[in-house]
Amino acid sequence: MNRFTHGFGLRIDRTFFLVLALAFLASTILGCGSGGFNIIPLGAKLQNADNAFESAEATEVRDEDPEKMEKNRQKQQELYDKAMALYLEVIERDTKGKYAQRSHYQIAKIYKRRYDWDKATEHYQAIVALDPTGYYANEAKAGTANIRKNREIIKAKRAEYQNYKAIYDSEPTDETFNIAAEALYEVARAYENLENYTEAIRNYERLVEEFPEHAKAPQAQFQIGNIYFYTLYDYIGGWPAFVAVSEKFPDSYEASQAGTLLKVTADILTDIKLSMDEIEKFRNKKAVEYRKTGRKITPADMWVMGYSDQVVQNFQQIASNWEKLRNYPRAINAHKTLARDLSHKKFAVADALYRTAALYQQNGDYERAIEGYDALFENAPESTWRNECVYQQAVCYRSIREFGAAYEGFKAYMSITKGDTPYLREAEQIVRQYELDQDQDGYMFYQEQEAGTSDQDPNAHPGMGS
Repeated sequence: MNRFTHGFGLRIDRTFFLVLALAFLASTILGCGSGGFNIIPLGAKLQNADNAFESAEATEVRDEDPEKMEKNRQKQQELYDKAMALYLEVIERDTKGKYAQRSHYQIAKIYKRRYDWDKATEHYQAIVALDPTGYYANEAKAGTANIRKNREIIKAKRAEYQNYKAIYDSEPTDETFNIAAEALYEVARAYENLENYTEAIRNYERLVEEFPEHAKAPQAQFQIGNIYFYTLYDYIGGWPAFVAVSEKFPDSYEASQAGTLLKVTADILTDIKLSMDEIEKFRNKKAVEYRKTGRKITPADMWVMGYSDQVVQNFQQIASNWEKLRNYPRAINAHKTLARDLSHKKFAVADALYRTAALYQQNGDYERAIEGYDALFENAPESTWRNECVYQQAVCYRSIREFGAAYEGFKAYMSITKGDTPYLREAEQIVRQYELDQDQDGYMFYQEQEAGTSDQDPNAHPGMGS
C-alpha cells in the first residue's frame, strides 16, 4: 500500500484521493455536454466554447496508471481544441463585438496553458485592436505585460543563478550562496506567475535540493504543495509535498502550517467522500436502469422516496467543502449538478443557482456570473436571492465596463428593494454618479464611460463619430 503519514499520525491511502476525485467528476460531469456545434446564435456558441473550456480545466489528469494519465491528458487537450475551434468560429463571425474579445481572451488562456506565450500575446493584441479602452483590453494589456515581465525575469535570474552557483561550487561564500538561491527562487516564482506550474514546481524542487539550508527552502517546499492543492487541485501530488515540509524542515514555521493544513484537508476530503457515498445510496437504481432504456424519468423519480432532502443537503455539503479547499470548479460543479438532478426541489435549486453565479463572480469570471444570475431570474424568479442577484449582476456589469447595463441594474435594484438594505445606499450613490452630465453635452456620465469619452469636455462625447 502506498500511504503518506504526517505529524498527526494520520495515514492516508493515496488511492483514496484518486478514487475521490475521479468518482466525483464521473458522477457530476456526465450528462453535462456543451451542446451542438451548429447553434446559430453567437451567444450560444460562445457558451458552448466556455463549457468545453471549463470541462478541460476540470479534467482530472493525475493517475497512478501511466496509460490512464496519458488518456486523461489527451482528453483534456481535445477539450481545449474543441473550445478553441468554437472560439475561432465566434471571432470569424463577430469581428468587432464583445463576443470576439472574450473569445480572443479565452484562446490566450489556452495558449498560456500550452506555454506558447507568443501566440497568447497575439490574441491579447487582437483584443486591444478591437477595443482599446474596454474591459478585455485592460486585461489583455495586463496579460501582455505579465508575460513580458516574467519572461525577462526568468532569463535574467536563471543566468544569475547559473553564474553564482558555479562560483559557489568552486569557492563557497555566504554571499554567492544567497544570491544563487534567491535567483532560483525568483525563477520559480516567475514561472508560477506565467502559470507554467510544471516549471515552477521543478525550480522550487531544485532550490530545496541544492540550497536546503537557505531560508527560502521551506517556503519553496510549502509552495509546491500550494500549487498542487489550490491551483492544480491535485491532492495526490500535493500531499507528499506538504509532508516533505515537516520531514525536511521540522523546525520551520511552514512545517506547523503544513501539518495543520493536511489534517484539515484530510477531514474535508473524508467528509466529501461520505456525502458522495450517501448520494449513491439514495439513488433509485431502478429509475437509473429505466432511463438507460430510454424511458422518461423525472428528477423526483431518480431518488429513493423520502430522501430527496437528504440528497440536497449532501450536495450542498460537498459544494461547501470544495469551497473550503478553494476548489471553485468542483464547488460550482456540485451546485450545477444539484440544480440539474434535483430540479423539483425549487428552493434548493434557487440557492444552487445563486451560489454558482456568486462563485463565478468571486473567481473573477464576471460574464459567467452574469449568465448565472440570468439563470436564476429565469428559473427561480421568486427566489429570496433575487434582489441580491440583481445588485451583484450590476456589479459584474460594472466590472466588465458595460456601464449601461450596470446603470439599469442598479436602478432596478433600487426599485425592488424595500427598507435600508446593505446595498441600497451604495446603489443610490452609483446611480447619482452615473446620471451626472458635467460638461452639459447631453450624455450622462455612464454613457461617456462606456464610450471611453470625457464628461469634462463637451467636444468629446459618444455621438461625435456618428
